[in-house]
Amino acid sequence: MPQCKTWAIVIKTLDFGESDRIVAFYTSDFGKVKGIAKGAKRSRRRFSNALEPFTLSRLIFFDKKEAGLVRIEGCDIVNTFPAIREDIRKIAFGCYLVELVDEMTAEREANPDLFNMLKAFLSLLSDDEAKAQILRIFEIRSLSLLGYRPGLDRCLRCNETLEHGEPIHFSAQQGGLLCQRCSRGYYDLPTISPGTAKILQAAMEMDLSKIHRLKFSKQALSESDTILSKFIHYHVNKELKSKKFLRDLGM
Repeated sequence: MPQCKTWAIVIKTLDFGESDRIVAFYTSDFGKVKGIAKGAKRSRRRFSNALEPFTLSRLIFFDKKEAGLVRIEGCDIVNTFPAIREDIRKIAFGCYLVELVDEMTAEREANPDLFNMLKAFLSLLSDDEAKAQILRIFEIRSLSLLGYRPGLDRCLRCNETLEHGEPIHFSAQQGGLLCQRCSRGYYDLPTISPGTAKILQAAMEMDLSKIHRLKFSKQALSESDTILSKFIHYHVNKELKSKKFLRDLGM
């Protein structure tokens, strides 16, 4: 039974039996990993706050290949992002970030770039105010990193560049933009402005360290929320619980 060590972020916890916890982590080396922490409810000293959502730690686990769950041996806390837990808006944002990663990824598929992005956005959320554009940027970059990059620079059917002033439609099924002519025959396709398409394109391509420089207009926030919600729903085939939580808080 090999021992493994990796950077990890807690994305979900579940009480199991009288004293154990089942925990889902997103890790830098193994992708999503689910494990059982024996006695975690009984002994506060052993795991302390290391199994709380959003916590970044150095995870130690034993990997039993024939078993579905790994055995969590220890977690050395690096950052609990305490500022997130002190603000209901930030809690809602953080829950959405980790739930999106959980629902969009399969177990044991490593994606170091996605791990680093999740860590960076939790740090940004902890250090700054909870702005809606944080969610939109995380959504579009997550989709891109996971192989669902939407086409936003030209019509996906005729391959023509999209002219200013011409209605632009977004199709979740097609995976991007359609011009007015090519959108005929489709129903209930949301319309977006060229400016929204442009800032989402920039959000996908900009260096992560400079992402705070992006500024979304109210129109871009509204339009991007509409199309990305539809796109994510199309791929996970359900509404995320944390999305409803955000709506209930008026966000």
